[in-house]
Amino acid sequence: MKIKRQHIIRLLFAFAILFTIFSVAWAVMPCNRAAILWKKGRHDKAFLLWKNEIIRKNDINSYQKIIEAYINSGMYDDAENFTKKALTYYPNCVNFYFYLAMTDFYKGNYNQSFSYTEKVIEMNEYFPEVYLLRGMIMEKLNNHQQAKYEFIREVNNNPGSRLAWAKLQELKNAHY
Repeated sequence: MKIKRQHIIRLLFAFAILFTIFSVAWAVMPCNRAAILWKKGRHDKAFLLWKNEIIRKNDINSYQKIIEAYINSGMYDDAENFTKKALTYYPNCVNFYFYLAMTDFYKGNYNQSFSYTEKVIEMNEYFPEVYLLRGMIMEKLNNHQQAKYEFIREVNNNPGSRLAWAKLQELKNAHY
């Protein structure tokens, strides 16, 4: 059975139209539209869309995007407060505990940060970058042997972690 050239062209055209429809539908979804606005530097509008999604349907993805934006902007107190609010609705979301560990790390609260990483590991021992963060905490606390152990755990958990490999190399070259 031969497929006529005309049928192939019709099929390709139909696929192109479906792809366009799905692409437009994806971009119109508020959380995705906010992500696009964020990348374009329109942070105020992105925050507004995410916050509206939280008000409208208590959207977990919008919580995460806002918290990540706060952390990336160095607004650690805002990130911490927003994460604690999110945890009241999503107490089993391991990402939120990791965000708390990160904000405490950046704020210099290393012991508190370490305790949050323990909670993360309790919830998901394969969580990406948790051992890397623990190693960085141990570095800050001048416990280089424990830092090395944590970086090795990160590499075992995620062999593609360039930062963990770099940290191990740093420790190898350092004279403590």
